Amino acid sequence: MAACKQCGKRCKKYLGYCNSCYMKKRQIEIEQAIKIVNTNCCPQCGSKIRRNLALSGWYQCEQFGAHGFRKDSSLPECSWQTFTV
Repeated sequence: MAACKQCGKRCKKYLGYCNSCYMKKRQIEIEQAIKIVNTNCCPQCGSKIRRNLALSGWYQCEQFGAHGFRKDSSLPECSWQTFTV
């Protein structure tokens, strides 16, 4: 068993965090994602974001995807995406 990167407790080998530290870390990530979704602005390129209806809580930059699937194909592609609850 490996040691947690934050508290030093035992954890699973490939996770790197114990369950309690992982849940705290994930909660912070979700809160940050919700703030970004509420601003409706991509943190990487500044474009608007849109909801991907394939999965609940999945948001992507409107410039995400191949040529022809983006909002404006003349602008560069952006790979930002996130999940909320």
